[in-house]
Amino acid sequence: MENLSYDALVELITKEVIKLLADNKIASVDCNGNVDKRPLALVVGDCGALPGFAGEKYRFESIEKYEGDISPFDAVFIAELSMAQLADCALGRDSGAVSCAVCKALLNGKKVYLLESALPHRAYKETADRKFYAMLEGYVNTLRSFGVEFIREQWFGKNLNKDAIEDNSVDKVITEKLAVSLCEKSADGFVRLRKGTVITPSAKDVFNHSQITVQFVD
Repeated sequence: MENLSYDALVELITKEVIKLLADNKIASVDCNGNVDKRPLALVVGDCGALPGFAGEKYRFESIEKYEGDISPFDAVFIAELSMAQLADCALGRDSGAVSCAVCKALLNGKKVYLLESALPHRAYKETADRKFYAMLEGYVNTLRSFGVEFIREQWFGKNLNKDAIEDNSVDKVITEKLAVSLCEKSADGFVRLRKGTVITPSAKDVFNHSQITVQFVD
């Protein structure tokens, strides 16, 4: 190797380090040589459907490039999901790339986010057989019990206060129908109600079946 000046040597080493970081998915480098050190997230579906905080916090890589190794990724975002993939993820069947990534993320303590719009059966709520729909919702609730974070699109950009009280629960009796609605709105596996709110026995059954924890706040 020809003799290099100090500056040239530093530049050469820097380029090699940046290349190594990019090759190992530790960071990305744009055409100007700027290094992006945001952690990498694996995305199932369209990146454009993700909330703003996702792009601020993570770099993205498509599930199409997933080769079975979850270690380079800090999180998994699910923006698209078939009913078969939903069942496989909930049952721990790593039969495809999507369920494999979700299962390995959960096994390795990595965050998994699930967009409500990713759930195809939700579009058939009014027409679907009740028991069949409940089975699919059971898979959703199972994933949530595993720590998968459920995201509704209307919450994008909002600073959700986990101590907030459900708007439609204030000074009301919680019936079975209202309990179902509150379970569907829950983003973290909890429903928060004002102290003194009455919950009917059938509503309690809904919360228990959905694995939702009810918290009473002032």
